[in-house]
Amino acid sequence: MDRTPEQFEKETVDAKRPMSNWTRVIVETDEKNPKLLAVITNDDCETAERLRVRFKPSKLPYA
Repeated sequence: MDRTPEQFEKETVDAKRPMSNWTRVIVETDEKNPKLLAVITNDDCETAERLRVRFKPSKLPYA
C-alpha cells in the first residue's frame, strides 16, 4: 500500500511507544546519487536547509 507522509502522520498521531530498534535515521533523496537531507538520533538531528524535523517525546519511562 502506498501512502503519503501526510497519511502516515495522521495514522501515527497517537503513537506512544518509543522507537527502540534504531541508532539513527538517515533521510535522503531517492536518486542515483542521493542527497543527504537529515540525520536523526534519539535526542538530536541535523537537517538540510529548509527542512524541519519535529520530535514527539515519549511519556513512557525508559526501559
